[in-house]
Parts: sequence; structure tokens; C-alpha cells
Amino acid sequence: MRKKLINKKTKKLVDKECKFCSCGVYELLDVHRIVEGKDGGEYTEFNTVTVCALCHRKIHAGIIKIDRKYFSTSGWVLHYFDEKGIEKYD
Repeated sequence: MRKKLINKKTKKLVDKECKFCSCGVYELLDVHRIVEGKDGGEYTEFNTVTVCALCHRKIHAGIIKIDRKYFSTSGWVLHYFDEKGIEKYD
């Protein structure tokens, strides 16, 4: 079964803000792949999160650490460690 790829522009419009800091400036929003492209990660709903440019840099610098994203009975859950190293499930 082929994975359904998302439209990044549409994802930013739907999500409206950064998952981590709530920045809502469309032009500053990026769609980050949790599993990087070099490791086979694709732009699917399961493998992406909308973040601002600053938080995107923090992810790539290892300041914000994303473990995984999964679907539960209450919807999508992102498991990560914030800038202070505190474990979060959002």
C-alpha cells in the first residue's frame, strides 16, 4: 500500500501555527519530517509536524528532540522533549 503524501502548503494552512511556540505567521512556518528524507522519511501526516523557522532550527540542532508521532483514540499525539528536556505528549 502506498503512503499518502501531503501538500505542505495545505498542512501549514490547516495547522495555522508552530507546534512548539504557537507562531502563526504563515511565511515563517515549515513542515518538518520526523524521519529525515535521507533516512527514507516522506511528507506524510504520520511523519510531519508544522513548526516555525526558529523551532525548526532548534530541532535540527538537537535542542528540541522529537521521538515519534502516532494516532490514538483522541487524535494525533507527538512525543517529544522540549528545550528544557521535559518529556511531552501533545
